[in-house]
Amino acid sequence: MLIAITGILIPIGLSFTLIPLFLPGQVGPLSAFAAGAALSSTSLGTTFTILSTAKLATTKIGTVLTGAALLDDVVGLVMVKIISSIQSGVTAEAVLRPIGVSIAFLFVMLVLCKLLKKAQNKWQITRWVERIEHIGFVATSLSLFGSTVLAGYAGTSILFTAYLIGVSGVYVFGKSALNSYAR
Repeated sequence: MLIAITGILIPIGLSFTLIPLFLPGQVGPLSAFAAGAALSSTSLGTTFTILSTAKLATTKIGTVLTGAALLDDVVGLVMVKIISSIQSGVTAEAVLRPIGVSIAFLFVMLVLCKLLKKAQNKWQITRWVERIEHIGFVATSLSLFGSTVLAGYAGTSILFTAYLIGVSGVYVFGKSALNSYAR
């Protein structure tokens, strides 16, 4: 958590510190925040690639770095939604709504995944799901379309919701959630 928080707060702090030094009076606080937020996100793919290449993905340090990159990206996606919400004016609703809805979506997805996994184990659906081609992919795709519509309407990041659906699909359906069946 400390690594992730550092990866988020340092770029934002640097943008608030350095922009007034080099561009006094030309850039406002919203632009400084947006610049810092842009620098703090999108580290997950790079982290996975480096850790996999170095065969460190399953080590303790690999787990810590992956968790920090994951948290950085999730917070970055929510910050993008906040920035787009406050362009018309900074209000409490513009800041708090994307955060609250994102937390609600995360909580709902955690509960649904646990319930689906219990149902799979209880009724031994896993074998049935594996026999029907593309069921995981189709279920994940339909969930993706529905949840992104709900996310856009509710006021959270569509990318964050898509990320949650992808992770949830792999958790519930395994590899069949994202890959179509190849013979």
